[in-house]
Amino acid sequence: MASASPSYSSAAAGADASPFPFAALPPPPPSLSSRRLPPPCWSHGETLALIDAYRDKWFSLGRGNLRASHWDDVAATVARECPSSSAVPKTSVQCRHKIEKLRKRYRSEKQRSLSSWLYFRKMDAMERGAAAETEGAGGLRFTIPKAVRSKIVGCRPSPRAAIKPGLEEMRRRIEEKRLRMRMRSVEGGIGDLVAALGVFGEGFLRMEQMKMDVSREMEKMRMEMELKRTEMILDCQRKIVETMVQRFMGN
Repeated sequence: MASASPSYSSAAAGADASPFPFAALPPPPPSLSSRRLPPPCWSHGETLALIDAYRDKWFSLGRGNLRASHWDDVAATVARECPSSSAVPKTSVQCRHKIEKLRKRYRSEKQRSLSSWLYFRKMDAMERGAAAETEGAGGLRFTIPKAVRSKIVGCRPSPRAAIKPGLEEMRRRIEEKRLRMRMRSVEGGIGDLVAALGVFGEGFLRMEQMKMDVSREMEKMRMEMELKRTEMILDCQRKIVETMVQRFMGN
């Protein structure tokens, strides 16, 4: 019995030191507060109501920054204008984030010569401080190319218009010269010569005046033709874009 005691002790010790350690416990699941919620879905009516509510509040503050209480008023207005758009009304934070996204999209669309964004005209009217414009034609906007605009807007008068002061000065000098020649004339054919010079000078001035009138009319006709051509190009572009928008909306 005494000899069996050590072996029993070693067996008990071996039972305490198990060759299989305990497995590590899995990490706890992340809390719901750490998960990012998906952005809210805004309907078309809610977006229009948000733009109108923000515009009115922004203008009432002199285009100053809106505080938390102001955003609460905007959210309340959107909920009042669109009571059946969603089960949960939009919060003031969601309204502020939506306005920031709209203004960012507006700045991006403004860099284009042609924008088909649905809310461009409404955002443009708000940013420019004009009255709210009704939605129409899918918010299409046309911009005249710079090369054409330089010919139509701010057209400078023809350089020939600068000739008129010179003609006035020439007429004055001719009158003075004719007067001096009459005063210095003596008996004989000098008087007739002075008269002939006067008639010649008056005829020359009338001819130059006619040239200026013809040149002015030709310049006016050219500008009108250029304007009509530009209008035809813009009208054609507008019809193409409308057709593309209609097909896209139809699909």
